[in-house]
Amino acid sequence: MDEAMRRELLSGPGSSGEPEDQTAGLRGLSDQMDGGFSGVRALQAAGLEAPMELEWVDAEDDWTIEPTAPESERALAGSGLKILAAAAGFFLIAVATRAVFLYLVTDTDLMIPSWSNDTWHRWQIAFLSKDVGFAQDPARLWDLKGLEYYWGVLHPLVLAALFSLTKSVDVMLVRWVTIIAGALNVVFIYLLGRRFWNNRVGIAAALFAILNPIIIFNDPSGMVEPLSFVLLLAGIYFFPSRSLLAGVLLALAAMSRAEAWLMSAGLLLAMMIGNQPSGRKIALGLGWALPVLFYMKHLLLRTGNPIYPIYWNFLANAAGKWQFREEFTDYQLAARPVLVAVFVVASIAALISLWKRPKGYLLYLLGFGATAFITGFIGLTAYLNSYETWFWLTRFFVFPYLFVGLLLAVFFLAWLPSKIRWWDKSGLGPVAITGLLVAVQFSWPSVLHDVQQGYTRRVIASDLREQGEFVAAVYRGGTILIPDTNPPFTYALAHFAGVHGQDIEGQKYGPIYYYEGDDPLSDWESFGPEMWNWFEKENVTTLIIYKGERLFERMITERPERFTDLGIIPQSGLQIYLVNLP
Repeated sequence: MDEAMRRELLSGPGSSGEPEDQTAGLRGLSDQMDGGFSGVRALQAAGLEAPMELEWVDAEDDWTIEPTAPESERALAGSGLKILAAAAGFFLIAVATRAVFLYLVTDTDLMIPSWSNDTWHRWQIAFLSKDVGFAQDPARLWDLKGLEYYWGVLHPLVLAALFSLTKSVDVMLVRWVTIIAGALNVVFIYLLGRRFWNNRVGIAAALFAILNPIIIFNDPSGMVEPLSFVLLLAGIYFFPSRSLLAGVLLALAAMSRAEAWLMSAGLLLAMMIGNQPSGRKIALGLGWALPVLFYMKHLLLRTGNPIYPIYWNFLANAAGKWQFREEFTDYQLAARPVLVAVFVVASIAALISLWKRPKGYLLYLLGFGATAFITGFIGLTAYLNSYETWFWLTRFFVFPYLFVGLLLAVFFLAWLPSKIRWWDKSGLGPVAITGLLVAVQFSWPSVLHDVQQGYTRRVIASDLREQGEFVAAVYRGGTILIPDTNPPFTYALAHFAGVHGQDIEGQKYGPIYYYEGDDPLSDWESFGPEMWNWFEKENVTTLIIYKGERLFERMITERPERFTDLGIIPQSGLQIYLVNLP
């Protein structure tokens, strides 16, 4: 192959043949080459040299080149093993740091970080779905509060499977799911940083994710965000070489949280308008659309709304339907300009990433897009009414912090070396990264405040055990009717009293839910018999209520002989009665 033909292949006629032009030309050529490795290998065998920024032995996707020498195959295999070993090492270190924090730093008697009480609700949905919902025809999720489809189906399905496999409903299983998912986030950040920039960027980004105290604190919380983001990152990683798998992963992310539905759709659109071959785009679209359409059909059948999670997250939170304050506080109004500023900057950066499409633009798009969504949702909607100053330590900002770590790694270890020649030789990049890793450790005091004192009321394991054992001592079978607003108590019944899900029923399932008048107590002559019939139909043998629940107190007053008062359940404020139906 002569020099003129080589230049034409790489960069078109008249090319200077500079390494930068060769790199861009080869990427553009190979991106559109259906042959993948074989096509690029043929070019290399014809005499092409490895252009700038492409390595012979670090083949991870379709446009990276392999050398032709026989020993290169062994080198390539060795390189792959090194990458796998590094990824496994980061995974194990991430798991270890979170496990040490969970078991040695936090008080083992504190079940969940104080602001992550939704974990209990997610546990409840998974537990009741396993015992009740999956026995329905057709199978469905189940809850006491009617919010089983509010977040998504994937997380409760994973938890229910674990409960069945382990024969345990321990909430620690929920926390270990997010520990594993958080560690996998570290792995994919390393792999993506390495692929799009260089190995040092991947290592530094992984270290930021592993050692950030706020991320360490949140990963064992049992919340669902780590699971949704690892699926989004995996979708980016496997595109375009395994487009069908990438589409499926993005679809699974959409099934995990309402906002992940929007983020996966955004990534899908960005991938579709790229310059990939049409066959890969079709595979990607099918991988995403088929699971999502099946999910939407299920939502339509079970809830009457094919976009139920998105609709209710907006209506309930963004529109302020479920906010408990009537007005914003001073600190909420003070936080709004900061949140809005971050939203504007992140939104502009996401749009520029989509327009310019630099290396790793999909990762930029996810990071900036997620940051814009979170800050915009809090700062520009009625959800600001729920804002607290400690929100910056919570799950909301875990992925933005992880993304900031990646940006710092890219800036100091890829961008600056490409702009300032002496920067790389000076060794200042690793020094800067080390300094920043040390600096981020100063967030530990704020994190440990929640461990030691808590920002909100915390659930105590010994309290739940005492509650469960109290109920177990008096329970005689049949249905336990409980308030629908206390998932930790459901856990006490299931884990410490051994009550099956099909024997637990929430008060919301009674006739009161269907009552269309103003006050059922004023219509007790007709409504009262409905309540007694419901008790008999459901075989209610145990009633647990909070003091002041007028409907049930009316029943107790009307037929005191049918109720045996067993007192207050310890550490709960709940009154328990045995029910003696005729």
